[in-house]
Amino acid sequence: MGPSPVWCEGTLLHAVQLSGLFPDCKTFVDMPLKNDAEATLIKWNSLMALTPITNDVLALFLRENFDEPEGELEECAPKDWLPMTDQFGDIVDEDYRKFAAALHAKWPTLYRKISKKVRVNPEKYSIIPVPNPFVVPGGRFREMYYWDSFFTIKGLIASGMLTTVRGMIENMIYLVETYGFIPNGTRIYYLNRSQPPLLTWCVKAYYEATGDKEFLRESLPTLRKELAFFQKHKSYRLPEWSAPLYRFVVETTRPRPESYREDLESAEHLDTFEKKCTLWGDLAAAAESGRDFSSRFFAVHGPYAGQLASTRTSQLIPVDLNSIICGNMKTLSEMYAECGETEESQYYYNEHRLLRSTIRQVLWNEEHNCWFDYDLEEGKHALSFHDTNFFPMYCDSYHEDLDSQMIVDYLTSSGVTSFPGGIPVSLVNSGEQWDFPNCWPPTTWVLLEGLRKVGQEQLALSLVEKWVQKNFNMWRASGGRMFEKYNAVSPCYKVKGGGEYVMQEGFGWTNGVVLDFLKNYGSQIRWKVYESCECCDVTLSRTITKPSSPVPSSSSTARLFASDLTQTPSVVSLQSMLSDTSIQN
Repeated sequence: MGPSPVWCEGTLLHAVQLSGLFPDCKTFVDMPLKNDAEATLIKWNSLMALTPITNDVLALFLRENFDEPEGELEECAPKDWLPMTDQFGDIVDEDYRKFAAALHAKWPTLYRKISKKVRVNPEKYSIIPVPNPFVVPGGRFREMYYWDSFFTIKGLIASGMLTTVRGMIENMIYLVETYGFIPNGTRIYYLNRSQPPLLTWCVKAYYEATGDKEFLRESLPTLRKELAFFQKHKSYRLPEWSAPLYRFVVETTRPRPESYREDLESAEHLDTFEKKCTLWGDLAAAAESGRDFSSRFFAVHGPYAGQLASTRTSQLIPVDLNSIICGNMKTLSEMYAECGETEESQYYYNEHRLLRSTIRQVLWNEEHNCWFDYDLEEGKHALSFHDTNFFPMYCDSYHEDLDSQMIVDYLTSSGVTSFPGGIPVSLVNSGEQWDFPNCWPPTTWVLLEGLRKVGQEQLALSLVEKWVQKNFNMWRASGGRMFEKYNAVSPCYKVKGGGEYVMQEGFGWTNGVVLDFLKNYGSQIRWKVYESCECCDVTLSRTITKPSSPVPSSSSTARLFASDLTQTPSVVSLQSMLSDTSIQN
């Protein structure tokens, strides 16, 4: 399937995204067509030939030819959702039990299915129709996302919603069988990139919860196919390495449609189209990593060092991706053994051991006793703290003689365990959302579960306690809202921002991680007051109040479709967009 001339490239996309009609570029590329694409583009080309395209003219064209986003999904009730019974009965703290009940009750509000009109006329929509209902993250994210799904699935399993889990896994299997890989999300404009390959994790989690060996056996060819995709398209090898390693890399000749204006501005300083394409590919590759954006991928030298405009994702061999793939090989070996296929099991076990030794050879730093991304341009480790440095622990990608106390010492000496609100993703305050002081549910879960797996249960427990408390405090102070990321510096109600869009509320993977932690650690953790924190004493009383409904945010599309043309929103500068995203309560 080639890129859509409506939502992925072309003069219409260019005009809309640069017009400023929508502060968020994702709005337009989620808008369905009223007629087929060919007829719409004929009308557009005729319009361009007849008159200058002012914002008023463009707004009228959009109102006549597009519908508002979100109509392609329908709310529906998950058949396996039941009111709270005893699945969280081990939680000893009364308020945490109420918290778990409230999060459990959120699942139906995030549950969606593809509408009938999409299935009848899929070409009118940018969404990729998948067969089963699924949980959306929330906010601007109106589709199923790849690596989000695993952490959401962990919470669904804690809630006993195994039919929903299986349906979401079947959706991902469908995507692999259709496209050869799972795209970043279920939109056609995501079809040039994937995300961290966690489908194997999803199948393993489902199998451990159900013991469904037949489903496991049926899934194996697809898991193998996805691994082959990464081996073919994402591998890289230097002569001295024992085996190929992997990187996030995307080849493209255009900005990301959903962040079109931002990508054009990021490439303004480049003097050739080839250089712009390289940057756009690296920006897309950062999105493929799941960390869009972070100082992790910025150049360390040059006039734009430390800025988004210097992003060079493909020049790093990342710890997290290699750990995931190495762990997937081991899991495949175990799955094949479980199904009695010893030859395949041995093959993937050997592949796992070879990649694990290469991870030690290339990504382990003997001086600092930790793993670090390898910088291909610099020919050395990128010696910065990132929470992705610790993925080998959870993924069973660490060397057999690892002394896990060295990892604890590194974490302690870096100071990250002392923050009251969680482990920050980095220690660089760049203003990007995947940097200090933000802490994120998915990588927090991987780090904490990794510590547990290597025998550091006490540190893991203390960090779980911090994370649950942070989420609980924010949930209570905000009237029952959950967010995609938080501020590590405060234990209370400070959410955080940064990045290309405003803070998102919902939120699938946040709910999933907290429910999983409450399910597994609820018998050991309790809410407590931070004596040194003014927020706890003034803003947060111990008494739980019934969460109020979140205040709906204004909709730029609603304004466009309901307003007079003379009231069309004006162009919003990138600087003002960024300044609005940092929420400091």
